[in-house]
Amino acid sequence: MLVKQVLVSALLAPAALAATNADTVFSNFENLQKRVSSARDCFQSFNGGVVQILTCGYDMVSLLTSSTNSNKELADLDSLPADKVQAFLDHYHDMHVLVGDALNTVSSKADSIDEAGLTMIAEVLLRTFAGQSVHFETMSKQKLPAANHSELDGPIKTLGDQFDKAIAKFS
Repeated sequence: MLVKQVLVSALLAPAALAATNADTVFSNFENLQKRVSSARDCFQSFNGGVVQILTCGYDMVSLLTSSTNSNKELADLDSLPADKVQAFLDHYHDMHVLVGDALNTVSSKADSIDEAGLTMIAEVLLRTFAGQSVHFETMSKQKLPAANHSELDGPIKTLGDQFDKAIAKFS
């Protein structure tokens, strides 16, 4: 009997570690918001200088890591508890506004980015982030009750259009 309990515990332990709770998702959301804000701020003052290239490059790598982690944590979440739905939607909408602002900032610096020889890198990064955004939208709809899906549709369309517009600046 003891052997059976040990085996069951050993089998369930990895599943327990893989499970994510809503607070972890929110914490990653907040970290992602900080990274997006930092990258946006870096590009607001971007003029193509070497130090700025390195600083913004570091911010982009940090943002990519944070975005990947946020996607993973959301994917690992079994479901969003009913009492956390509104908080999730609030974080979600705040993120969309911030990402849209960051995309507008990067687009406004297309000439400086081109002069620094970083157009292709910018396009690849934007396409990567657009793909992660689509993955995040898909995961969000899977975790939210169907009644809340309509609250995501407008921001999804708007953000998709903003990514397309930004990518077009670098294509």
